[in-house]
Amino acid sequence: MAKKERRDYCGPYWMPSWMRELLSDKFNASCKIHDMDYNSKKFTRDEADSRFLDHMNRQAKHSLKWRSVAFITTLWLG
Repeated sequence: MAKKERRDYCGPYWMPSWMRELLSDKFNASCKIHDMDYNSKKFTRDEADSRFLDHMNRQAKHSLKWRSVAFITTLWLG
């Protein structure tokens, strides 16, 4: 059976690959939804960004470290 290729959805093309991989290990689902929200007419970019942070916080659960990463990521990339 062929190995399934991984797709990292987190981070823009100019972000170092190690950073995209690190974020995608934790938040890939949130990043994929964020990409879909941006390409949708259903949400404004501000709404998509707000939903992105909410989804990342859900994936972070109660981890202060990952919630901080989520917050900083949305500030940095938003």
